[in-house]
Amino acid sequence: MEQQHEFKGILLSLGIVGIIILLGITAGFLYSLLPEHRPQESQRGCESLGGEWLEEEGTCLISNKGAGESCTDGGQCRSGICFPPTLTEEQAVALADGPVQNVVGTCYPEDQATGCVAQVRMGTVTKESLCLENE
Repeated sequence: MEQQHEFKGILLSLGIVGIIILLGITAGFLYSLLPEHRPQESQRGCESLGGEWLEEEGTCLISNKGAGESCTDGGQCRSGICFPPTLTEEQAVALADGPVQNVVGTCYPEDQATGCVAQVRMGTVTKESLCLENE
């Protein structure tokens, strides 16, 4: 009888702990849905973060990295351009056969973005992204 009473006490304790955990998860989820915690989902919120609101897509482009910071895609940079490093001899040879992957570049200065600028896109460089397609 005493063991049965202890078992019920343990089950009750576990049930209370489970309910507290579920309430915490639910509260956290609801808290994350509040508009002030999702500024990238509205034009006003996006612009308050220094982002650019893309009306047609209904999305926010937030580029945080400044010139000289490492990147693998222009979407990470304020200028929108991730400039590739000088390719190694091996990479230059591989470029003749197709894209070169796993490239880390640096964010290009905003005030120098004119004409065709070589770029890293999603960690990859191609002849086209290096402005070499007509060579």
